[in-house]
Amino acid sequence: MATEAQIKALKINENVFELTEDTELEYLVHFAAPFTGSDKCLVPKGTTFAPHRPMRGDALYMHLIEDNEELFKKMEQQVKVNYEQLYTRLQGFSFFITEEQLQTFPLKFSSGSVERVLDIMRKLRSPVYPIFT
Repeated sequence: MATEAQIKALKINENVFELTEDTELEYLVHFAAPFTGSDKCLVPKGTTFAPHRPMRGDALYMHLIEDNEELFKKMEQQVKVNYEQLYTRLQGFSFFITEEQLQTFPLKFSSGSVERVLDIMRKLRSPVYPIFT
């Protein structure tokens, strides 16, 4: 597992990209309960993200560069329907992107690149971090 210093040194968040088409994204739904769910929504073209932390071996968490109130309202409405009993305990959402999605989603990078993000993912999975030796 990468240390905080190693994650920071990788400068993951310097890889900023936008969706060039409306794209269905899966996301995690967090509750003030011992439960995390997931859902999907259509995210509009032009929405800009930056990855920021490892999620699992083949994925990184990412955050919106600019708040999108309309998107969050749509996601909250889905939670109200799909997780009716937990809705009042909604704490937030986490977007993520996988290696496969990086290579197949319609993305345009304003800084960084697909190759750079894939390299970061490989380094995070590696038991030895050659960039830190």
